[in-house]
Amino acid sequence: MEILSAQANGVTLLLLSAWFVVEAVRRLIDPPAVHGLLVTVVAVAGIGVNLLAVWAMSKANRESLNIQGSYQHILTDLYAFIATAVAGVLVWWTGWNRFDSLAALVVAALMLRAGIGLVRDAGRVFLEAAPRGLEPGTIAQAMHTFPAVTRVDDLHVWEVTSGMPALSAHVFVDLQTDCHDVRRELEVMLRDRFAITHTTIQTDHAAIGQQAATPCPLDTHGSSHCS
Repeated sequence: MEILSAQANGVTLLLLSAWFVVEAVRRLIDPPAVHGLLVTVVAVAGIGVNLLAVWAMSKANRESLNIQGSYQHILTDLYAFIATAVAGVLVWWTGWNRFDSLAALVVAALMLRAGIGLVRDAGRVFLEAAPRGLEPGTIAQAMHTFPAVTRVDDLHVWEVTSGMPALSAHVFVDLQTDCHDVRRELEVMLRDRFAITHTTIQTDHAAIGQQAATPCPLDTHGSSHCS
């Protein structure tokens, strides 16, 4: 639900940005009457309210895409009121009503930027792509630095929800090493170096010079593979 909400927030911002562009272009072609003083007063009041909201939201954990989506909505509202206040002052001062439309285009650009970011980040979760900052190739190299590891197959890195990366892999170790010890060492490394705590690692003994693998002996929990 968190990721669905973030996706909905992002799509809403994209739709709003498109609507703002259409309305801004229409007003540039046929500018309506704009009361600069009234626009400025309302915009300043809106700035005050949104500053309080942004201050409150800034204390929340914005690693959550859902909270980040709400924060982006409020932040965009704040920028919109600032742009509106500037436009209102300019209209009041110069009498050129098209400043109102130009401000709308600025707001549309801000909405577009925020919307694309939310849709992109939520899309990565839906598509089970590797989280930003976690490259599977780099993780595989880190796993291969363990002397006992001979091969890493079927490595998958994805994100269950925002702030919860997950990893699964099939790891082969040499015959002289306890594969369960290697699995525990890999889990510690993945937690400390990459902040991945949700792992499913299957370990097997690899025969020297062969692609075939021999099963690990049972560990103390009676399992023939590690996860």
